[in-house]
Amino acid sequence: MLFIFLILLNLVFPASARSSDHQHTPTHEKHKHDHHAMPTFHKGWKDPHIPISAPPKTMGKQMGTVDTLGIPALGYTLDGKVKVFTLIAQPVEKLITDSRTPSWQHLVPEKNRDDYLFMHHKIYQKIKCWGFNGSMPGPTIEFNEGDRVRIIVKNELPEPLSIHWHGLELPNDQDGSAGLTQPPIMPGQTYTYEFTVYQSGTFMYHSEFNLMKQDALGSVGMIVVHPKHAAHKIDKDFAIMLQQWTILPGSEYPNIAAMNNPNWATFNGMAAPNIPHMAVKQGERVRIRLANMGLDSHPIHIHGYNWTEVGTDGGPIPESAQQKSSTINVPPGSTRDVEFVAWNPGLWRFHCHKLHHIVNGHADDIPLGLMPHGGMFTILYVEPKDPKAPWKHPNQPEEKSANQWQAII
Repeated sequence: MLFIFLILLNLVFPASARSSDHQHTPTHEKHKHDHHAMPTFHKGWKDPHIPISAPPKTMGKQMGTVDTLGIPALGYTLDGKVKVFTLIAQPVEKLITDSRTPSWQHLVPEKNRDDYLFMHHKIYQKIKCWGFNGSMPGPTIEFNEGDRVRIIVKNELPEPLSIHWHGLELPNDQDGSAGLTQPPIMPGQTYTYEFTVYQSGTFMYHSEFNLMKQDALGSVGMIVVHPKHAAHKIDKDFAIMLQQWTILPGSEYPNIAAMNNPNWATFNGMAAPNIPHMAVKQGERVRIRLANMGLDSHPIHIHGYNWTEVGTDGGPIPESAQQKSSTINVPPGSTRDVEFVAWNPGLWRFHCHKLHHIVNGHADDIPLGLMPHGGMFTILYVEPKDPKAPWKHPNQPEEKSANQWQAII
């Protein structure tokens, strides 16, 4: 009987009629319903189907005043009164260190040199990362307060991205939060941001799509907005991006899944001894801008000086609230600006004071042997006005001449 019932059921209600409606949805209707489905992207560092462009012609064109140590400057073109900048997000191969002779070594008096230390352990480390215009970190973008700017972003990464202007107060549709304030910039696509800058200070730009991966791979850069009315004329202006990496021995690929205890620390994507030194003349006013896009804070210390903290990512600090110190802590996701007058001539160390951030790969030998300085370490060289002049502290009383002493007596 069951067999006869099934035959009758099939005659009255054919299988096609009993099927659910979605099985009969036309193809174009299916696509309409699935338009939010995530497309498939290349999983690697680089999509071989996306050609890598040469840097824009404005790359390396210094039209501002900031020296981002070891990173080319980025110029702009003009469209009327609008400054137009170009950023190409793309895979980058970055040399962190090749254990070269430091750029400042020739400045060290012969009797003080410890060349044997630099010869003790040679490390070569390159990484495959992501950056902008062939550079990691990307070039520093310089604006003036009040500028109308346009930034054209081309995506040559193997996955979507968007660019967030970290610390800038902008219209919501310019914030760069993909999926919230704009659609993602798909691989091969170009997107344009345009806004007026009403602040001054040191800020950052970075990817805001899949940011744990993309920022950790180096899709970051600095922004400097010069004020309309500066408190002081700055003679030398330096910018340094602080980053950390976990790199397994023999690998060129950062391990972005490792959240604790990175074994490489860099200034502008380089570890000592590859980091260029800062060179200034005695008497010049110096500003150093520090930006941190890592997971850890960095207490940056200078020898020979107490500087003044003059700015954060919130902008300039009122003079009544400024503090002097020889060490400035830079928390993750923030910037700090320090200033000082270079009165004290000589070679002065400049480094992170977390000691495992000034060696490369964390260690030389186990047990630890002699290790050259690595990581976040470079030198400030203050060229003396008169190399033969006696050393004198700014607070040191003036010595009275024989005639002055005679007048007192």
